[in-house]
Amino acid sequence: MHEWGLREMTSSELQLRGGAEKKLLTTILEKVRNLIDTIMDYLPNLIKGFKDGFLGIDMDK
Repeated sequence: MHEWGLREMTSSELQLRGGAEKKLLTTILEKVRNLIDTIMDYLPNLIKGFKDGFLGIDMDK
């Protein structure tokens, strides 16, 4: 490690880095959950729109 110019991390540096990764993972998972929730809110309307468009159903009737 020393020949590459690297040094070992102290335990406090490791704890700090671990905490940052956990927060980042939590943030990413929260954004993914929000995206899935949004998709699930609009999915029935989206499927109905594709189905009506494919079958040529007039929505004005």
